[in-house]
Amino acid sequence: MAERIETAAGLAWRYFPDPAPAPADRVRAVLRARVVDEITLEPVRQDLHVTSGRDDLFPRVSRDGIAGLVGQPARSLPALGSTAATLDMRISSQGYLPLRLTDKLGPILNFPQAFAPLDFGDVLMHRIGVALEGRVIRRVPVSPPPLAGAAVRIDALWSVLPPANWTPPALAEAPRIVALTPGLYAARATTTAMRERALTPNAATQTLLNTADPGAQKLRLSNRQALAAGADLLIDRDDAARTEVVKIAAVEATPAPDLPTWITLEYPCASLHRDGAVCAAVTPQAASNSTTLARAAIAGDRVGVTAALPAFTDGAFLELDDGTGPHEWQRVSPYETTTDANGYFRLPAIARVALVRLRVQSAGLTDAQPIVTLDYRNAIQELTVSLE
Repeated sequence: MAERIETAAGLAWRYFPDPAPAPADRVRAVLRARVVDEITLEPVRQDLHVTSGRDDLFPRVSRDGIAGLVGQPARSLPALGSTAATLDMRISSQGYLPLRLTDKLGPILNFPQAFAPLDFGDVLMHRIGVALEGRVIRRVPVSPPPLAGAAVRIDALWSVLPPANWTPPALAEAPRIVALTPGLYAARATTTAMRERALTPNAATQTLLNTADPGAQKLRLSNRQALAAGADLLIDRDDAARTEVVKIAAVEATPAPDLPTWITLEYPCASLHRDGAVCAAVTPQAASNSTTLARAAIAGDRVGVTAALPAFTDGAFLELDDGTGPHEWQRVSPYETTTDANGYFRLPAIARVALVRLRVQSAGLTDAQPIVTLDYRNAIQELTVSLE
């Protein structure tokens, strides 16, 4: 820059300042977002942990849920004037599912003299979920007896917290939600197809030779008979709590089909599978009940908000297919149950809603319809419902 004279303490100084750096050569935000709770619609003000796959951009978190990556774009993304760059950021916080943001930045005209960050705007964090459990009793003055066989179901919900002047049942929504196990493997957009399909295991089976931890994407199996890329693999066939079905991406070639092999899955395992677990390829049958997602979901979501609510079979497999990425399989459960001999009940873990209204019914007694504000600080929320 041009010389100028600066005067200090009665002395004149000849000053030659360095030229101002180009906008893209300054330390600045390269990617940013405001993290919002999807239920309260307020910024997440508790601790946020931000990571990225890039080592030349650095995570920063500010007040009111502001998070992003900072750096010097001209140095970390020198080709941005002609080539788009893929940026990613992973946000996590206690009580929420991790959120992964990925998109392209650029190309930017007149880079590095011009620059604008990749701005995701408001992004919604999803709660992990809470299971409602409790007991149904008959309301009598002394020693209320438990009610066995009482029907318990969700018959209304509120996705966000109602205003302070709210009077129920105003703003109630139809309970078009289902529980998904083990939880979505990938983010799914609205209109993703959900189809109930029976899965028939093949006669040829495989044994898992090495324990597969949650997140494992390669499995060591006893053989590759009836396995091929594109097929669906049933993992842990004999353990209903751990069973999952994942599409096969690749099968390692071996000299003979009955020799041990490695297979690669399209998605990482969601559950722990110990060595010795039985696996088998499955053949999907014709679709029966079907609907679509009404609200976008992220990886890990165990609740599907649907456009309609067909009479899905409890424990059946749903195929989720958005027409872009590989399909996936989830076990479906409705939010309804009956009490056991001692009057106890438990509903699948629920998330993505602020309040639910239960309908509790028992023959000869008046229905109860308690409204429950979900407490996401705990994994289990207990309540007692009395009928008369």
